[in-house]
Amino acid sequence: MDGDRRRRELLAGVTGLTVLGGAGCLDREGDGPPGEWRLVLEETWETFDTDRWAVGFIDREDWIPDDDATVSADHVAVEDGRCVLTIESDGTGPDGCKQGVINSSVGGEQWHPETGVPIDPEPATYVEARLKLPGRVGILPAFWMHPADMTWPPEIDIVELFQRDPSRAETERRTLSVDVHWSDSGKPGDRDTHRHDPTSIETEIDLTTTFNVYGCAWYRDRIEWYFNDRRVHTVHSSSAMLESLTHEDARPFGLILSNHVNRIGRADLTEPWTERLVCDWLRVWERT
Repeated sequence: MDGDRRRRELLAGVTGLTVLGGAGCLDREGDGPPGEWRLVLEETWETFDTDRWAVGFIDREDWIPDDDATVSADHVAVEDGRCVLTIESDGTGPDGCKQGVINSSVGGEQWHPETGVPIDPEPATYVEARLKLPGRVGILPAFWMHPADMTWPPEIDIVELFQRDPSRAETERRTLSVDVHWSDSGKPGDRDTHRHDPTSIETEIDLTTTFNVYGCAWYRDRIEWYFNDRRVHTVHSSSAMLESLTHEDARPFGLILSNHVNRIGRADLTEPWTERLVCDWLRVWERT
């Protein structure tokens, strides 16, 4: 059976993708990236596999700017075959705000997993996850990847949900954002020449009340983003972006599922509340 057909049949059997409707929106599910792909990782969260995953960002937590929450292992759990990252305010301010974050870095630091999940554009890699995102102004959930050794930039954001404005909450929760970061010098880690290319996509679906599949196909010459198995955006690599993303000092990448609190928008930390980012499954495919 060819890989493309196998991938479609596997997805059809397990995901129950949402069909979008309405003029000008994504009105049907697609088939994902074309060609033959080999499944190299299927994370169905029977347990929290510490060979693959660790609690925390790829970077040291004290390198993470503008975050009013502290990463907590107690806020990462596997429940009913899903990974749940909880964000919790106890009402006492930033010191009382905790969040779950996980990474798959192969960087070898104590906050990285034993083995990790390396992501590389050669061969092309397709990463996808079925997620329900937390819905609260001031929380920035993200599924993203950057070099496993903590070099930055580059970075690829598979999905981010910006929740800035209470008066626009309904619109914001229907809008997925994607991005790629690089250095114009082509040198990984050169923050002085940092560039990025953000794009927002209106889905007409509340991403905080439904599960949806977010995917990214990373080829050497381009990056493609997918929503519910349909391509929604493509960036073709400039010479600087290509050099930055594929430089030997930047590879491989690692995956991150995370939340930030009060980096964008303001969540009220004087009140107790709880939100959750839920990952139903996550898969990594390689082009054959």
